[in-house]
Amino acid sequence: MAHWTQIAGALKEISAGSVTNVWGVNAANNIFRYTGNDNSPWIEIPGALIDVAAAADGTVWGVNAANNIFRYNNGGWTQIGGALKEISAGSVTNVWGVNAANNIFRYTGDDNNPWIEIPGALIDVTAAADGTVWGVNAAGNIFRYSS
Repeated sequence: MAHWTQIAGALKEISAGSVTNVWGVNAANNIFRYTGNDNSPWIEIPGALIDVAAAADGTVWGVNAANNIFRYNNGGWTQIGGALKEISAGSVTNVWGVNAANNIFRYTGDDNNPWIEIPGALIDVTAAADGTVWGVNAAGNIFRYSS
């Protein structure tokens, strides 16, 4: 029978890309990465985020309280141009976000023009490793993106 197992710690937000790529943010916006060690399940990562997104391929993105966007690389955060209130990473090539006006953006991978706006308005977006993207608007309507 399936069941929930409580893990020590306290978070307000969590994202799991895989069993080895789990990240979270606590009430003070501190960032934590899951270690898999029962005695010490979380290590604090320098920085402060309100939203974190972990992907199956190890990709990790985040957004801070000022809507600045960050990607985790080689043990540190790299700021990416743009402003989002929420972000989701399915993989290194499938990163999406929503800004304060509920506009939708997809990451291009181009440092000079990192985001392209996608028509529509969402309050939440989620991207999967296989390229799938889903979203919810302010009225609670559910959408799946098709290119």
